[in-house]
Amino acid sequence: MKTKSLRSRAFSFVAPALTGILSASFAMLSFPAILPLIFCALIFLGAVVSFAVAVLQARYDRALEHDFQLVLTKLAKQLGHGLSAFASGDLRFHLRKPEFTAETPDAAALAKRLLSSLDDFNSITNIPLKRVCFVGANSYQEGRVAGEHIGAMLGGKGSVAYFIPSFSQVNHVLRMKGCHDFLSENFPFIVNYPPVETQSSREFSAQKALEQVALHPETDLLYITDGYSPSAVAKAFESSGNKRIKVLAYDATSENIEVLKKGGFCALIEQNPYAQAYNALMHLYNACEASWVPLSRKLFMDPIYVDLENYRTYWDDEKNCRIMRDEELAQLARPVPLKSGKRYRFALLMPQMTGFFASLVSGAKDAAKVLERYNVELELVDVYDSQEGFGCAKLFVPAIESFVKRGLDGFMTTIIDPEVMGAINAAVDSGLKVTTFSTEPSSFREIITTVIDNMGSLAENSQTLAAAAEESARANAQIGSAILGIKEDIQAQKQSLAANDSELGNLNAKIMEMETSITEYVRLVKEMTEESVHGSGSIDETYRETQGLKEAIDRIGGELAAFNDKLGKVREFAGFIESLAEGTNVLAINASIQAARAGVAGKAFAVVAGEVRGLAENSRHTAESIREIVNDITQNMNRVMEVSTKGTERVSKNLEQAILARKSFESIASMLNESSASIERIRYSVGGIAQAGSSVKANMDVVERMSGTTGNRLEEISVSIDELGRQGGHLSKTANDLRVMAADQGVVFSQLSVNDAVAKR
Repeated sequence: MKTKSLRSRAFSFVAPALTGILSASFAMLSFPAILPLIFCALIFLGAVVSFAVAVLQARYDRALEHDFQLVLTKLAKQLGHGLSAFASGDLRFHLRKPEFTAETPDAAALAKRLLSSLDDFNSITNIPLKRVCFVGANSYQEGRVAGEHIGAMLGGKGSVAYFIPSFSQVNHVLRMKGCHDFLSENFPFIVNYPPVETQSSREFSAQKALEQVALHPETDLLYITDGYSPSAVAKAFESSGNKRIKVLAYDATSENIEVLKKGGFCALIEQNPYAQAYNALMHLYNACEASWVPLSRKLFMDPIYVDLENYRTYWDDEKNCRIMRDEELAQLARPVPLKSGKRYRFALLMPQMTGFFASLVSGAKDAAKVLERYNVELELVDVYDSQEGFGCAKLFVPAIESFVKRGLDGFMTTIIDPEVMGAINAAVDSGLKVTTFSTEPSSFREIITTVIDNMGSLAENSQTLAAAAEESARANAQIGSAILGIKEDIQAQKQSLAANDSELGNLNAKIMEMETSITEYVRLVKEMTEESVHGSGSIDETYRETQGLKEAIDRIGGELAAFNDKLGKVREFAGFIESLAEGTNVLAINASIQAARAGVAGKAFAVVAGEVRGLAENSRHTAESIREIVNDITQNMNRVMEVSTKGTERVSKNLEQAILARKSFESIASMLNESSASIERIRYSVGGIAQAGSSVKANMDVVERMSGTTGNRLEEISVSIDELGRQGGHLSKTANDLRVMAADQGVVFSQLSVNDAVAKR
């Protein structure tokens, strides 16, 4: 093929000269003498051309031979050695890329294909990551979820085109593969077009989308495995007026949600990036503080299908941000207690912090806030340079090496370029803990390593299962023996129930008699209470009347005392009258004497004096009478006062006795009320006892019936125990078989070399 090309160039070089010579020859046909000369010239020129072509061909052959010997043969031998080692079970073989420049285009094209084969081979035998764990989406499962909805969306018929950023990004290849496999398995009438590599460029993706539609106008759906370029594709379709083709993309970012709401996307596949970064940091801390190790090194999260009907479940239009549902929040990891008291320094290494990666950063920041009280410090490192160098090793490796030099305790990162894996393993070997999230490359060697580890776990678990099966068989035998004892106990229980039933009947009869007696006693207490209340009322009435009598006597005594005082004044007044009568009598005597002395002139005056004397005598007698009467009244009053005082004392005693009687009646009434309440409670309790007795009787009947049922069930359990015993034997045999199989598989896998140092060729 290249030989023909060189000959063509040589011919194009000599063709003008030959044309000129032939033209001149035809012009000279009229001169025959010159023909031999022309013929010789033509022969000479042909020889020159042939020589030039031969020289060029020889140079090309030497260059091609050089390329094959020094470059292509070496590449082919490396690839052959690698395949031979792989076939013999050495999964550590890693092929190095030689640095060379092919001199011939054919060799360069073939070398490019061989180098691609070397990359493919190395992706199979790459050293497994030594990180603690990976937290992220199962890319293959994401693809199958997409395929499930695409098949339903297209009704099982139509055509699908695949767009991926790069074939070197394993997670995108798995997304494509998962969708393609699901559609091929379940929707055979859907046509799958070959995938297109978009180089993670929006402009190139939009261009390729328009070219795809132009080349295949019947395309129904464009499946794009990334979340960065689809918005440009949707915009290109909108500008071209093509609204028929559906676009299914990834990542619920604010930009993509806006396109979804406008109808540019039919759906998005979301992977909960917030929880991925949150858990990656929590697991990093737990691994450092408590040497935490997960059961599985890959902790996958279920993919989420988001469309116009359900996007509000996952997106807040008002705040323009992702919503974490309760079931998603429940998946967030929790930190272990800080017992060491150590301060940890971690780093978050990101290829970008905007768009899809903003949610990852948000999750890591929130986890860092929680871990602040656990002495954790998180450093954010953004190595973004350009979209062309997105996630490449030349940006990631220096950052990882700086973490080691600075003595950080660990870091978390996403892995886009497989070349970063070596730097991560070197960091782990130096003592750092590492967790990955969102995406990381996978290799066949890692899968085989996981299978070998699982085989070891299977052998251990099988042995444990066999021991557990034997222990279960012994336990079943003990259970069977216990069931026989239970059956005997049930028979004895039935007999006891029959005896208890008779005694319970007698008890119920006595309780009924007690209830009747208590009812009669309650009636008597009620009557006594009523009489007590009536007596207490009578005492209250007597008390009030006696209190009134005492008050009346007290008032009479007061009046008598006042009257006695007045009698004293009367007695004093009578004495004054007596004194006045004595004086008057003396004056009358003196007047009579003076009248006698006066003779006739004094007779009239003597008469008056005699009358005055008689009046004085009468006054004296009257005063004496008044004094006697007052003395009599005073004596009578003293006796009345004495009687009144004694009556008052008796009334006071009666009042005290009435008060005591009233208190006694009140105490009796209170005691009767309490007694009535107690009797009522006793009657209620007796009623409850009677009801309980009836319930006990009913329960005993139920127990008796259940005893029969229990006996039947125990028979069934005995049969089941026997069956469990047989199954336990089978289980023990199966567990031993699994152990033997695991051991055999261990022997088989022991031929594979996966964990030793990397063998470089």
